[in-house]
Amino acid sequence: MAMAAPLPDDNHRSTLVVRRPIPGVTLVRFGGERPLMRAIPDHYGTTMHLAGRSHWTSGGADWSSAPGSVSVKVPGEVSVERAREGRLAFQVVLFDAALVEEARVTLERPLAPPRAHAIDSRNPVTRPLLALHQQLLDDAPTEALQERVCDALHALVDVVTSPRGEAPARRTRFSAAVARARALLDERFTETIGLEELAAHARIDKFRLCRAFCEEVGLPPHAYVTHRRIARAQGLLARGMSQAEVAARVGFYDQSLLHRHFKRILRITPGAFARASAWA
Repeated sequence: MAMAAPLPDDNHRSTLVVRRPIPGVTLVRFGGERPLMRAIPDHYGTTMHLAGRSHWTSGGADWSSAPGSVSVKVPGEVSVERAREGRLAFQVVLFDAALVEEARVTLERPLAPPRAHAIDSRNPVTRPLLALHQQLLDDAPTEALQERVCDALHALVDVVTSPRGEAPARRTRFSAAVARARALLDERFTETIGLEELAAHARIDKFRLCRAFCEEVGLPPHAYVTHRRIARAQGLLARGMSQAEVAARVGFYDQSLLHRHFKRILRITPGAFARASAWA
């Protein structure tokens, strides 16, 4: 079991735990004080808020989270914290892509933008998600966790898919172009893609693309790529990979770039994050 590690950047006022309780599932637990956050997850997952109130934007809408509420994480979806009340504490459960895909295919559901990014604990859909979070807080045995993971994946698929035969609606008249650009960036985020190439692929001029991408995704294309790289770097660091190798794997020219962007986005250094991570 992983022990909580202090984050030196916050003068030991915060703790971070990263561990893998069972194959395919990653647990991240944070408590403390830190600046408002902005993130792009690399996995599907859910967050149970334990303390503090957070007000944030994701998916082009405003959301609020309070103790007991659940928020949904979608790969590549930008979340920007706008305001906070009180000391923050939360637990994140991230699922490997293979688990989510298995559940989605088995349940015959097409992926779609979540209908809600924050869900009140009184909503029945949160029960399997909260049950898994609670068992992780209680350090439940592996056999019990496996059953809870199946229930939670079913609930997660219900949130992040459309009913069979129902196509998700586009959000703006440039959504198709933004989707093409985003798909290219997701496929090649470790490479350098110029704006001209990106606009040509999206089949839209670069001026409209920059504005539409920022309005729909929440970040301009270059910043989006940087956040995707840092999201991937977290997983590699947690697996024990060296910082130099991680930098090369995610597309940074050297380790100093990884350090600078990691600390700017997450407010901790790659080394501090790696020390707080332990895998079962």
